[in-house]
Amino acid sequence: MELEKYFQSFEDYFWEFDTRVSSDSGGEIISIPNTFTIAYEEFIFEILEFVSEDSFPPFGSLLLAIIGTNQENEHSIDMIKWIAEEKIKLNKASYSNPKGEFFRVGAVVDFLKILSSLPEEYKKGEKRLQLFQTIFHNCHKRVSSEKAKKILIEYQDNKKNGIKFRGKEPFNLGNFIKDFRTIAILKKKFPTVQELLRAIENVPKEEVKEQLPEEILEEKEAAENPLDFIEQLVLEEKTFQVGSLIKHIWSGLNIPFHHNLPSAQPLGGVSDLTNKGDFDKLLISEFAHDDDVFMSRIANNEALYIQREVPPEADKFQRILIIDTSLINWGNPKILAFASAIAVAAHPKTDIECKVFAVGDTYEEIFVESVEQVIDSLNSLSGKLSCAAGLDLFFKENVLNEKSQEIFFISSDESLKLQLMQKAMSDYFNQIKYVFATNVEGKISIFKNQNKGKKLLQEIVMPLTELWKKNKFTHFGVSNVTFDTSIPILYPAERNYKHIFHENDKYYIYLNGTLFLFSNNDFEKGFKKIASSLPFYLGEFAVKTNADGALLLLNYSYNSSVITIVNLKTKKTLSHKAFSDEEQHDKLHFFQHNQRFYFTNNVAFWKVKDSGEIELGDNPNVVQSYDEYFSKNYLFVKNFKSSKSKFTFIKRVDRVAIVKGEIQINNYYFRKLVFERDRKNFTVDEKRFKPLVNLVLKHAGVKKVAVIKLIMDNTGKSLKDVNEIVSQDLGIILENTALHPAENLKKLLENIGAVCYIETKLYESQDGSKISNRDGILIFESSDKKIPVFYIPFVSEQQTAMATEHEFAGRAYFINEENPQQEIDVDLFNEKYLNPFISNVLPWN
Repeated sequence: MELEKYFQSFEDYFWEFDTRVSSDSGGEIISIPNTFTIAYEEFIFEILEFVSEDSFPPFGSLLLAIIGTNQENEHSIDMIKWIAEEKIKLNKASYSNPKGEFFRVGAVVDFLKILSSLPEEYKKGEKRLQLFQTIFHNCHKRVSSEKAKKILIEYQDNKKNGIKFRGKEPFNLGNFIKDFRTIAILKKKFPTVQELLRAIENVPKEEVKEQLPEEILEEKEAAENPLDFIEQLVLEEKTFQVGSLIKHIWSGLNIPFHHNLPSAQPLGGVSDLTNKGDFDKLLISEFAHDDDVFMSRIANNEALYIQREVPPEADKFQRILIIDTSLINWGNPKILAFASAIAVAAHPKTDIECKVFAVGDTYEEIFVESVEQVIDSLNSLSGKLSCAAGLDLFFKENVLNEKSQEIFFISSDESLKLQLMQKAMSDYFNQIKYVFATNVEGKISIFKNQNKGKKLLQEIVMPLTELWKKNKFTHFGVSNVTFDTSIPILYPAERNYKHIFHENDKYYIYLNGTLFLFSNNDFEKGFKKIASSLPFYLGEFAVKTNADGALLLLNYSYNSSVITIVNLKTKKTLSHKAFSDEEQHDKLHFFQHNQRFYFTNNVAFWKVKDSGEIELGDNPNVVQSYDEYFSKNYLFVKNFKSSKSKFTFIKRVDRVAIVKGEIQINNYYFRKLVFERDRKNFTVDEKRFKPLVNLVLKHAGVKKVAVIKLIMDNTGKSLKDVNEIVSQDLGIILENTALHPAENLKKLLENIGAVCYIETKLYESQDGSKISNRDGILIFESSDKKIPVFYIPFVSEQQTAMATEHEFAGRAYFINEENPQQEIDVDLFNEKYLNPFISNVLPWN
């Protein structure tokens, strides 16, 4: 019976049917052995009925989630942790199995604590049911909806006679791993309370925060946004100078960051008595009067009331930050002004609302809450010598309340010396509370207007040269990186054992700018291509997945001591020089632990922060993780070396032709699923394909304007388009063009100092049929659209395969199980696809 199988209990496990206690109302009781009650049978089936339309989670996983949402569950979670750790110790040999069916007890406990930290409303009633439905949607090892409904029907059929579940079976390691691993995976899916609440309610961040208790709000949302706002400013080229100053300003800034104006606080006694108020606040002594006197006192406002004590309230307070953007303030003073304004508005301890305005000959509100807004605001410049006119207009059109608003004015010391500005500072002395005066050398002087005078509060000197060193961080896009999921078969890859690395159970290999994933760890399958045209060739590599689900690839170059991290989802690249030129590290090992990059020289350990910086660390968990990581990697590479599936694959195509009815690629003829080498040169009956190439600009040289003009004259492209080509990394000047015009333009560009190269992308016959090579896979596209596109791995002297999107013939090594295809005979594939392709080309050549 499916019902008994689903509810099977085991000896010496974390739950059991509690025979010591009977329940007349709720059915069987399930508890942690000899300790805490988990749930009643009736409640469990209420949950199962609610989620049955989707699927059932493993029963043990459901019980763990119930424990996490029970009241007073702290000791229950500790007991679960102890039981799980003991089971792992006792079954250590079996636990480290080659299939990778493992989990971290820490992840299980962390997720139970996340459930425990949810607001109380999510741990009872219908919202609790919605919680279970959310977390177990498409969960690991789930029971199908069809089986789930059968279990419910069996339960209803047998309920009247009383369910007697089967007795305990011996402890089962596989069942233990299934129950706990399901919860461990949920920790990765819902890493924070905020993420879980958003998944349940499907509401924006701001609404979720309103539902959270104050202590939960203190939880950092690093998983959602690994770089804080200031670090993002530093990493963006256009805001680097502003962002790099802010933390330095914070370290010296000494102004109030909280500003509460408390309301009246009655403290009792005579001061609380009044002759107005609500009847419930009448003094008890008033009721001692007879009715007539009592009514008379109320009618004539003579009755006494007590104004009860009320808690103080914080009145809303606001800061107005005015930045002088007139001509004298351009350059360093402008950068210092914006950095000062953001430092005041975005200080981590401030709770004061801030508005920012730019003033020149007029004024406008600007915004500095995101990198894009800061970039836009930095372009708010005035060509006037003074901003006095803008200040006059601002104070004329804005009525300010001195009790609830205070104004900061940020300008340069040179601008403040102007006569017009001195008059403006005198006119608006009472309205402006703080004045920031900047200069080109990097000094910020902070004054406070008080008692009809100006008081110097402090001076902050910014070491601009040191803070603006460009070799500290670089952040750029790698626009040439390509991602291609259109090819429905697996890739061959050359044998290279140096650059193999892993994240959990996923193993990767990096080869000549392409990142591949081992699709099957027993090496009987080909590789999945993750990304190609990556800008690395040597060094050390590691991968990790961030909270957004994006894969990050790390490269360390020994030549430059630079760590580079590429986000393969956004194509953004972060580079940081890890060590100075004086420091030498001959051999470093990079790895990931707990969604962080680390590395070691076998003596010390460093953590690679999300900003790209490194910091020394000695966490014992990291040391243990390092040992486990490289033990697994060593064993994997060892098994890979001894595997039998070895290929020589060819990525470069120099010649494509049809010779006597056969496909010829380079010096290989495609015969019976094998590319056979044949050095005979045929000149008769040869139908050659013409190459189509890209002309790529590697470097424009010193004569950038001349290069732009030459490209415009020879391609007909607009100035905007050519400027983008010249500005980007490896811009494509000509795409899919004939070889001769590309060579001519390349020669002209190189004569004026540019550096270019030609890459052959595909070969085309006269009828328009095309053959291209994409990382070792030949792609055949016929001009006859009735013939589907088909693919052949370009491996030499071994049997290969042929595939369309829906059909497959040849070696099973190249079958991608994620793209289900029908296997057909080789002769049938030739008859349906390859021969028609060739026949369609021949009459045109």
